[in-house]
Amino acid sequence: MKKGTYKVKAKGHGSSFMPMEVTLSEEKIEAIKVDAKGETKGVADEVFHRLPNQIVKNQTLNVDAISGATISSHGVIDGVAEAIDEAGGDSEEWKKRAKPATEKNSDQELTADVVIIGAGGAGLAAAARSIQLGKKVIVLEKFPQIGGNTTRAGGPMNAAEPEWQKDFKCLPGEKETLKELMNTPVDKIDAEYQADFKKLQKQIKTYLDSGADYLFDSGLLHEIQTYLGGKRHDLNGREIHGKYELVTTLVNNVLDSVKWLEQLGVKFEHEVTMPVGALWRRGHKPVEPMGYAFIHVLGDWVKAHGGQILTETKAEKLLLEDGKVSGVIASNRGSKVTVHAKTTVLTAGGFGANTKMCQKYNTYWPEIQDDMATTNSPAITGDGIKLGQSVGAALTGMGFIQLMPVSDPVTGELFTGLQTPPENYIMVNQKGARFVNEYAERDTLARAAIKEGGLFYLIADDKIKETAYNTTQESIDAQVKAGTLYRADTLEELAKKAGMDPATLVDSIKKYNSYVDAGHDPEFGKSVFNLKCEKAPFYATPRKPAIHHTMGGLVIDTKTHVLNDKNEIIKGLYSAGENAGGLHAGNRLGGNSLADIFTFGRIAAETIAEEEK
Repeated sequence: MKKGTYKVKAKGHGSSFMPMEVTLSEEKIEAIKVDAKGETKGVADEVFHRLPNQIVKNQTLNVDAISGATISSHGVIDGVAEAIDEAGGDSEEWKKRAKPATEKNSDQELTADVVIIGAGGAGLAAAARSIQLGKKVIVLEKFPQIGGNTTRAGGPMNAAEPEWQKDFKCLPGEKETLKELMNTPVDKIDAEYQADFKKLQKQIKTYLDSGADYLFDSGLLHEIQTYLGGKRHDLNGREIHGKYELVTTLVNNVLDSVKWLEQLGVKFEHEVTMPVGALWRRGHKPVEPMGYAFIHVLGDWVKAHGGQILTETKAEKLLLEDGKVSGVIASNRGSKVTVHAKTTVLTAGGFGANTKMCQKYNTYWPEIQDDMATTNSPAITGDGIKLGQSVGAALTGMGFIQLMPVSDPVTGELFTGLQTPPENYIMVNQKGARFVNEYAERDTLARAAIKEGGLFYLIADDKIKETAYNTTQESIDAQVKAGTLYRADTLEELAKKAGMDPATLVDSIKKYNSYVDAGHDPEFGKSVFNLKCEKAPFYATPRKPAIHHTMGGLVIDTKTHVLNDKNEIIKGLYSAGENAGGLHAGNRLGGNSLADIFTFGRIAAETIAEEEK
C-alpha cells in the first residue's frame, strides 16, 4: 500500500457520515481515528473504542460488529476498507483474514446486597441510590455498553414545577386546553381520580380568573393528563387506565427525581420543553444531548462510588431459595457468572425490539407488520419480563404497544431530519395536505399516519428549524446531500422534491399560518401553536410510525415489589421502568418515560434499604 494518512467518510448511526483518518504503512494499518461528534452519544461509543483497537492489533477487517451498534460497526470497517483500497491495497483480502481469537473469561461467583439486571436509566438510578444508602451493588448488562433505551431518549423529563414554569408565557391554545378540562363533567372521570380532578378544576379556575399569562402547571394536572392520556380501549372493547396509586406516586415524586439527578451532576437547561405526545410543557431538558446526559453521569457516578457494572453479561436464570429470589445466574462470553444477592431488581426494559413478542401480545393495533422499524435499542427484547414470569410474576397491560409516529422511515431512529417540539409540528401527507391535530397523543398521530399510508412529512422553515432537538447544521446539510431530508427555497420546489402536489402544500401552509395568527385550528383542532412557517429555506422530513414503547410489564406496587397472580409480593424481587406495567396503561405521554424510570428506580433502592433496617 502507499504509505500515508487517508481521510474517508463512513456511514454512522445517527448521522449520514463519520469522518475518519486511517494511517497506513506499506503492509500495516498503523492507526484509526474516528471523528464521531455527529453520532448519537452513548449508542456506539464502544464501537469507536473497541473496533479500531481490534483492527490495528490483529491486522484484519474480519472483526465482529459490536452488539447494539451494527450500523456504526460496519461504518468503521467500511471506512478502513475504503482507505486500504485508496492506498492500492485489497480490502477484500483484509476482510478474509483470520478473526481475532475470542477470549473466554473464567466462571465467577459474586455476592452483593443488590443485583440489578439492566443498565439503562432505571437500573443505574436504582444502583446509584442503593450505593448512597450503603449497599454493595452489582449491575448486569447484556450489551457491551450501558444505556439501553435511555441513551436513545430525546431528553425531556416531565415534572411539574409551577414556580419555574411561571417564567414562561402561555402559548396560544393552552388556556383553551385548561378551559376544556375545567368544563369536563366529573362523572366522565373514573371514581378513584374524581376527588383530585375536582381539586384540579378549582386550581384551573383560580388561574384563569386571575388573568395571568404564564404557563400554568401542577402535580394534579400532570396526574390527570397521565391518566387521561393512558385511558384506552383494546380491540375487544376492554378499557384500561393507569393505576391511581402508581400515577400519583410518579407525579408526587418526580420533581424530587429531577433535583436528585442535579445533585449527581446532570445539568438541565432553563427552557421548558416537551416531546411529541406530552400534552403539556413540563419537560426538564438536560444540557447535554439526549438520554446520554443521564447515562454517563449515572454510570460514572456508580463506578466512582464502588458499584460494579458487568457488561456483556446476560442474566439467564433467577435463583430461588425457600421461595425468595436470592440472585441470578448469568453468562459472559461463554463463562458462568453467579451473583448471590439479598435483593434483585429487574430493570431490563420492555420488548419493543422483539417484533414477534409485540405481535404475540398486541391487542391494540389491527396489525404490527413484520418489517415495522423500532426506535428501541436491540437489547430491549423482553428478557426482564420473562425472568419475572419464571418465578411467578403477574403481567399487566401487555397488549398495548406504543408506536412513535415521527420515526425515520428506514431506521426507526428519532433524531434524523428535523425533530421539533410539537407546537411547531406541521404534518402533511404524501399529497401535501395536513391530516391530524399535531399536538395529540402518540397513538392518535400514529393511527392517523397509518390511515394516510404510513409515510408523511414534517414541514419546517428556517425559524422552526432553530427549535429542532439534537441536530447540527452539518448533520442537516449531510442529510440533504444524502437525500434523506428535503430542502428548498420555496414551498413549491420543496413539494416537487418530496413528490407532493405543490398547490396542496402551499395551501396547507397558508392555512396553518393563519391558524397560528388566530390561535385556533378549525380544521383539526390543534390546541397549541408557536411559530408560523414562512422563512426560507423550507424543509420536509420524511417520517413513519415505528415501535417505540411497551406499556405492559410485571405487576408492581408503589414500592416496586413484584407481585404474583394472587397480588402477593414475590420476596426479594423488585422492578422499575419499562420492565414493569400498570402506570402508563394504554398510551404513554411523551416525557413520562424518563420520569418513570428515574423515579421508580430510586424508589426501588429506597424500599430495599427501608426493609433491611
